[in-house]
Amino acid sequence: MVPLASRPRPLRLLCVEEDPVNRKLLAACFEAVDAESLFAPRAGNAVWLFRRHPVDMVFMDLDWHAAEEIAAFEEMRNISRCGRRVPILAVTDNECGWSEADYRSAGFAGLYPKPIEPLRLFATIDDVLRERGQPPLLNRPVRGAPLPHIA
Repeated sequence: MVPLASRPRPLRLLCVEEDPVNRKLLAACFEAVDAESLFAPRAGNAVWLFRRHPVDMVFMDLDWHAAEEIAAFEEMRNISRCGRRVPILAVTDNECGWSEADYRSAGFAGLYPKPIEPLRLFATIDDVLRERGQPPLLNRPVRGAPLPHIA
């Protein structure tokens, strides 16, 4: 089991991911650390979920050719919760060649380049949480911790 940090409640994550295999992998990762997750296969579905469910972070799989994703990102970015914007992490194979600084300049909390690797995923989540003064998801170090298994 991955060592969990002390949090007042489980972290709530909204994942925008069209690939069912990646959704299953992300669900297993988040379940392994007792995080709550919602999944939207399309950006339009994500905005609907975002408006109805309080989440702490959004993972948004991007294909910059899809206008729906850009519009959804902009809409979610402009909605604040308790006076704060919910961080949105760009999850992408980065075909457009942007750097993390480019994504941050566009308003994202950061960049998570695919493929999905559990320990790197958890470290990225913790980095974003720490930047916002929130408790991390995990206690460090996580090296050697068992990885989620997908049946």
